[in-house]
Amino acid sequence: MNERIDYKSNPNGTLNSECFPLIRLSDTGRNAVGSVKQIYLRDVWKGDARIEHVSRITLDRITPSMSLWLAGVEPERLRRGIREAHRNRPGINWDTQPLDFIVLRFLKESREPSMF
Repeated sequence: MNERIDYKSNPNGTLNSECFPLIRLSDTGRNAVGSVKQIYLRDVWKGDARIEHVSRITLDRITPSMSLWLAGVEPERLRRGIREAHRNRPGINWDTQPLDFIVLRFLKESREPSMF
């Protein structure tokens, strides 16, 4: 079964595009190129998306281009948000914790209907 990824919001409208980015804690199994994810926005299915590209980075390597594409914010604000999202996971050393910068592409046959 494909993993479900739930979004609470659609930052920067990226889920309205054919391709969209995601940053997650590094996991070579779950975040492998070719893996298919079920994408939901506020419990509404948006479609299935395949991982097209993965780059291993650390928090300090988040660039302005990445942070603007991901969330429409400056890098430091995104870094704070990532730390906050994982605050209940003790033992993470944010100086060395690997992250996966992922680019996903919606599968055309599974995409929700378009209004246009």
